Amino acid sequence: MRRKCCGGKVEAHKDRWIAKQCARLTEEGGRGRVQVFLDEKDIEGGQSIAESVRMSIVDCDEFVVLLSQYSKDRPWVLIEMGAAWGLRKPIIAVIDKIGPNEIPDIIGLLKAIDLNDFDQYLAQLFRRSKAGLPQ
Repeated sequence: MRRKCCGGKVEAHKDRWIAKQCARLTEEGGRGRVQVFLDEKDIEGGQSIAESVRMSIVDCDEFVVLLSQYSKDRPWVLIEMGAAWGLRKPIIAVIDKIGPNEIPDIIGLLKAIDLNDFDQYLAQLFRRSKAGLPQ
């Protein structure tokens, strides 16, 4: 079963490199079993960014959000998390140098993954993709 992960729109310019590395590691490690949506790689010139992100959230199996000092309070990040939450998608928060009290309330009770432990998330994701598990 191929799992679709949505990383949404990289709202904070300073997080671009990290987001691209996480997407690359996810797709390479997934060996064709995991597909990642990331705005910079999946939206072409002239396409609607908002509609593309919305459809990727609808189509994904889980929503991954990178939360940093630069992104945690950005309106688009909160909108995307709200959309995923409303669709009952699993939301995985990958946090980069922020504390538990800085995580938005909508996902405050979910276990977050520290960026330094991203390999643990990948192991869990790849296990789900092999087993065909919903989450």
